[in-house]
Amino acid sequence: MTAVGADTVPDPTSPAQGARGEKRWRTFADAVALTLGLNVWLSLVLVPAIHVGAMRTAWQIALVLLPLAPLLVGIWRRSELALLGAFPSALLVPISVTPMIASPHLYGPVRFGMVGAGIVAYVLSGSFFMAFHEPAAPVSTRPLASAASVRPARWQRRERIYWQLTILAVVCPVLGLYWVNFDPGITSFLTQMYPGRVHGMSTLLNVAVLALWLVLFLHVFLGALRPHRTGDRDLVTTLALARADAAKGRPRLRFHLAVAAALGFMALLVYLRHL
Repeated sequence: MTAVGADTVPDPTSPAQGARGEKRWRTFADAVALTLGLNVWLSLVLVPAIHVGAMRTAWQIALVLLPLAPLLVGIWRRSELALLGAFPSALLVPISVTPMIASPHLYGPVRFGMVGAGIVAYVLSGSFFMAFHEPAAPVSTRPLASAASVRPARWQRRERIYWQLTILAVVCPVLGLYWVNFDPGITSFLTQMYPGRVHGMSTLLNVAVLALWLVLFLHVFLGALRPHRTGDRDLVTTLALARADAAKGRPRLRFHLAVAAALGFMALLVYLRHL
């Protein structure tokens, strides 16, 4: 009689189970990235292009379909550069050729909010899924004593900083784009100063707002908060000094002292053997 034992029950900690869990996780992440990416492409490029008649020629259709290439390549290769860099840049190509696609007249406040929410969801989910990987299940686990203790204040402060950076990365560019596209004063100024070119100037201002915010975020916010967001300040300083010493490419003083001591002891050994 054969007893039903551990051989008939799948072990969740086995390598095979871990590989299947990782595959399911990656499939889910790819599906989410594809769905949100297609939603951004549809709402930002395809639907406005159809509305303004920007798909009349084969060349225009190719430009509208161009963003799908980096999106599919990024999902296939699971590349952050393609999903978070090439795909958003490719979305600007048909808009730069036909600025009417990004005309504020096509986006009311409600539709603008929906499109902005879709873009934010795609960027945040893409960043999360590309940076987070499901760890393999350990063979055995045991609770750590530090797990029951309260988190230190410095880690709570860093978590608040991370949330503040995330909120700033969403709110500031959205407010800037809303101000450029829907402020009556700016609309009347563009109509008066650039008659017949309002769509092109609106697109240029949108790109300028995004570029300005990117520069401010990288060099002002992240630059000032770098010691707080990259880890312990003393450890970061020690690692930076060690990295600077290693970049010099020459031995340090203690290396020369050690070589001199070794030569001295060798000379002493030779002297003692010939006494």
